[in-house]
Amino acid sequence: MANTTPYVFRKLTAVFLLLLVFTFSCSPDKKQKENTSRTTASPEKNKVAPVATNNINQVNVYLEVSGSMKGFMPTNKANGITGFQKIIDPFLATIQQSNTIQRKSYFEVREKPYAIDYEKLAQTVRYGIQQSASSTTIPAILDSVISKNPDGVNILISDFIYSPENGRAVSFVGTDIYRVLSKARQQGQAISVFASTSDFDGTFYPAIKTGRRTVEKCCETPVPYYVWVIGKPEMVSLFNREVVRNAFAEEAHAGFSFEAPAYSVLDKYLPVGSWYCASRSGNCQEVAISDLGSPAEMVVGINLGNLPAAFASETYLKQNLKVEAPNTDIKVTNIYPAAQFRTLKGVAEKNTDPLKPYTHFVRIKLTKLNAPQTEVHFTLANQRPAWVQQWTTTDDSQINQEGAKTFNLSGIMDGVERAFGTGANANIFDVVVTLRKEK
Repeated sequence: MANTTPYVFRKLTAVFLLLLVFTFSCSPDKKQKENTSRTTASPEKNKVAPVATNNINQVNVYLEVSGSMKGFMPTNKANGITGFQKIIDPFLATIQQSNTIQRKSYFEVREKPYAIDYEKLAQTVRYGIQQSASSTTIPAILDSVISKNPDGVNILISDFIYSPENGRAVSFVGTDIYRVLSKARQQGQAISVFASTSDFDGTFYPAIKTGRRTVEKCCETPVPYYVWVIGKPEMVSLFNREVVRNAFAEEAHAGFSFEAPAYSVLDKYLPVGSWYCASRSGNCQEVAISDLGSPAEMVVGINLGNLPAAFASETYLKQNLKVEAPNTDIKVTNIYPAAQFRTLKGVAEKNTDPLKPYTHFVRIKLTKLNAPQTEVHFTLANQRPAWVQQWTTTDDSQINQEGAKTFNLSGIMDGVERAFGTGANANIFDVVVTLRKEK
């Protein structure tokens, strides 16, 4: 019989090689398909949680140097420096030295923005505007500022005196501002308006020209100026915390979305009446009321630390923090900042560690609950700050008589609020505590 081993061996070898080629040529595709299947089937698992902003990639600073700004930075002031110089010079230095800001650019705004280095801009602020520029309309300046650096932070320093060439156009100032700032809103930007006043040594140029076209050797009263901070909300918030701090007297904000604050009913501090916390875990956000034969009073701790300072001020909270609940007569009896609350009788002698998470304490009272259960809503409205109306005038040619006011400031802020959707119906937050009758 013939020896068939070589033939069989050759056939087996050939088959083995074919299988090997097939395996190596097919396996990567199969593995790739399996990986692709895992990736596309559960896209949510591959999302990365947002990281808090720790730096700002670009800050552009624009200083208006028109004739109306010269009195804030006079070249020949007899004694000392103006309030504007006292605040803006260190403000610019803080920007320049900040490690939070990766890149800084500076501009003087004449008929349009002109790039300038920090040293030259600081020299202008310190020693005065050597050659004042012709005025540029506020909407035109804002449009230029917003367009150049949409992903960074833009700072505009100006007196914000907006005087349309056509006197009848004064009625449309709010619309002009709205049209420009709508671009910022569409780009996902927010805005913080900071305001202060300064002594003024020079010629004042009123927006209203029907009376005096200029007020020479002005002014017997402080004159307002403004710093607008525009950019992505998280970057503006970071800039405000790290750079602005408490440099300016007044502020207003638009275009921000604030997370609901941490809050809890605190049953160990100043309780009155027959009630107890019914929450099963975590913060106390549900209360069971045993009896309303006598009034029930309780304290709610709330953390407003992430809000701009203007929203957490005593005046603003007392005007705009509301408590509402159907079928009750609930009302706020007091609002305490943390430092004050800790000193109250009935609090100071207790362990105050549970108070640490909260910046403010709201005391509420009710005498009736005409339902088995109700929700108590604590809301903070995003209202126009009172200072805006106080600083508004319809005739700035009478500045020495009227005091520190800006022509049609309320109209400018109308445009801001319209562009960013803030106003009477907007809330900064709405948090809920449930009240129920004990069964």
